Amino acid sequence: MQVINFIIGVILLTLISLPAKSNSIGDVTISQGNSVIDRKDGEKGVKVEEDLDVFSFDTVKTGKGKVAIEFLDDTRVDITEHSKLLIDDFVYDPNSQTGKLSLKATLGTIKYASGQIAKNSAQNISIKTPTATVSVRGTDFTMTIDEVGSSTIILLPSCDTTGACLVGEIAVDSAAGQVILNQAFQVTVVDTIQSNPMKPVILDLDENMINNLLIVAKPKKIEQQQEKEERLKQVANALDLDFLKFDDLDVDLLDLETEDEFASRLDIDFLEQNFLLDVLAELNKQLALKMQSEFDKKRTKKAGQDEFGIILLDEEPQWVWIREDEAGNRITLRLDQEQGYTLNVVQQGFEIIDYSLGEGDNEIYINQNQ
Repeated sequence: MQVINFIIGVILLTLISLPAKSNSIGDVTISQGNSVIDRKDGEKGVKVEEDLDVFSFDTVKTGKGKVAIEFLDDTRVDITEHSKLLIDDFVYDPNSQTGKLSLKATLGTIKYASGQIAKNSAQNISIKTPTATVSVRGTDFTMTIDEVGSSTIILLPSCDTTGACLVGEIAVDSAAGQVILNQAFQVTVVDTIQSNPMKPVILDLDENMINNLLIVAKPKKIEQQQEKEERLKQVANALDLDFLKFDDLDVDLLDLETEDEFASRLDIDFLEQNFLLDVLAELNKQLALKMQSEFDKKRTKKAGQDEFGIILLDEEPQWVWIREDEAGNRITLRLDQEQGYTLNVVQQGFEIIDYSLGEGDNEIYINQNQ
């Protein structure tokens, strides 16, 4: 009898020790390659496998692999390689099909597809990146976040198993402003939390093309819109005058000055004194200094694509320098990272002089004609 009681006690103790299945908020439906989960309880590097239970406060990190997670309310997230996602909170009532979901994407590319919570209590959905907050209104979208937190957010059509597709709406906020995306493949970029989201543009691409390559080589429409907004910002900074704060018209000079003093002020010929020329010269000087400063900063090279359409890849021990013009003419250079180079390139209507890469005195001249 004592043996039987001991066995029953061991069984009960084992059952008590097992994690409660009811705490699971979803499971892994796809696992390819190398990925791990860090748990809230301190358990690190849990290997991700299909059917693995997922819990609130799990952090999913992918290496050379990808993971798909389906939550209890049918929300789905697809996490591409070299990405990181924190499941900050999940609460769901299957009876009312309402609840709360909070996610934080900090690196890589992650696709979100809405479930029941977004359909029935969208105000309780919180999806964040290092620079943006996305408010979901029952739809699909992707987030691509680079190593400094800049976030590229693309609205996707939501398609069912029959192939019927609908396009919802998302709001993208930063500390400086908000934009609304409501057309398929509309995109915005939020570089910093203090910068305005880029005015949305529509990309001509396939959903399968949305991955971490967006970090290295941004689509031309994004580049063009960012360049346009940067030019407008530079002009605004050069003309840094708030006319709304100009209150000199509220002052009655006749009350402040004698008649002789006022008359003497009217006698001044600003044109004769080259007043306007001096003002314009100083304005041009300050604008030139501002633009030179911006240009000097942009000459500091790092892997990625710059405003000139130049793609620089770090494939140690080589730099791969690529530029392709609108006609499809391409220049590709493979350069030893232990050397330094100065590039002078003419490619159709494009020209860049003294493009420096590394420290050294190697000079390369390229003149490419169609």
